[in-house]
Amino acid sequence: MVSPPSSARDAAMTRTNIARAAAVVLGLVAGTGPALAHPHVWVRTRAEIVLDGGRLAALRQSWTFDPDYSAFAVINLDSKRDGVPDPDRLAAMARERIEAMAETAFFTAVKLNGRPVAFGPASEPRAEYRDGRLTLHFTLTPQAPTAAVRALVLGNDDPDFYVSFAMAPGPEAVRLAGAPACVLKVSRPAKDAQEGEQLIPDEVATSRPGAASATAADYAGRVLVACP
Repeated sequence: MVSPPSSARDAAMTRTNIARAAAVVLGLVAGTGPALAHPHVWVRTRAEIVLDGGRLAALRQSWTFDPDYSAFAVINLDSKRDGVPDPDRLAAMARERIEAMAETAFFTAVKLNGRPVAFGPASEPRAEYRDGRLTLHFTLTPQAPTAAVRALVLGNDDPDFYVSFAMAPGPEAVRLAGAPACVLKVSRPAKDAQEGEQLIPDEVATSRPGAASATAADYAGRVLVACP
């Protein structure tokens, strides 16, 4: 049997590691039920892009999860069995999940003037559980000072499509702070993955490495900030 080229093996290992990390980060463990197709989790995102002196200072994100995942995430956090997660347990869960997401670069890709931005550890982790939905809040800051923003592109996606990311509806899904002269443009995809909608059979996602990434791209929106 002929081994694939090292670059192909490395790419396959990277995809596998990302998929495993996504499962660990989001608490998708064996025994939670059959996984028939991708995606498995649906997230609605909100973001605030904070500029200071023309440079990227912070990216504040809020992710609201679908009801099924939300119920699973808080199932052991309610000691009183009154349907309300204990505040201390909810806070601990938020810290653990946000810390674990560093393995996946927080499912967040930012390009500044054409170059990717690396973020340090997330800060200000916080969780809310309201109306049957879990929302995680956290803040990302660049590892190093950035250049002045001319063009910034933000996107949230999972290349293995375990998680479907979509911007929350309405004009307040993305906000820009500290940059009155800059222009914010939100590009929403033509397609919108609905909660519970199964788009790729597991066997296809496993046997065709590019299938999940290509499909995820069809459903991912992008945010553009342009500054003079």
